[in-house]
Amino acid sequence: MIGIITKNCMYQKLLTDALKPYNPILIEAPSSQTDLLILEGSQKETEDFFKTDPNQPVILLGSHHDDADIELSLPCQLTELFQCIDRLIDQMKHAPSFENNFFLFQGQHRQLLNKKTNEVIHLTEKENNLIIYLVKNQDKIISKDELLTAVWNYRPDTETHTVESHIYTLRQKLGENANQFIQNTSTGYTIVS
Repeated sequence: MIGIITKNCMYQKLLTDALKPYNPILIEAPSSQTDLLILEGSQKETEDFFKTDPNQPVILLGSHHDDADIELSLPCQLTELFQCIDRLIDQMKHAPSFENNFFLFQGQHRQLLNKKTNEVIHLTEKENNLIIYLVKNQDKIISKDELLTAVWNYRPDTETHTVESHIYTLRQKLGENANQFIQNTSTGYTIVS
């Protein structure tokens, strides 16, 4: 089910009518009832929305945020929106799961379960994609440049601390057992199996 978040009455009507095959519902905030969110709003509304740390994929209409799965400019073609929805649904179906002694990763739900404390850790889209890439390549150490290319679509020689910042934030969420899930070496990062 797709959740639509917009305060614009015109977009509410247009999106709910156009997306009928996907069973859309209008919602005020992220909800566990929905598999995917479509958000339309101002840049400030977008910033406020992502502070709620949604655990569903998000298609952002008309604004920008680094944690959005997909961003579309307005006005957009409905066929383009449908393709984006279908692509995200397909990605969710094929998102891997991974388990070790300390954590259970459920890529489809964008969450980690700390098996020692039973705490559910919600992941941003980029954190989820980072872990998916590491899980799919769990037998090797992945360099920062490879992650920049694979997860962020940056050129490998881009001067940025994006990877380090996301790893740091992820480690903060994981708490004292962070080294039992993701490790960094002098050459890159790996998942602890």
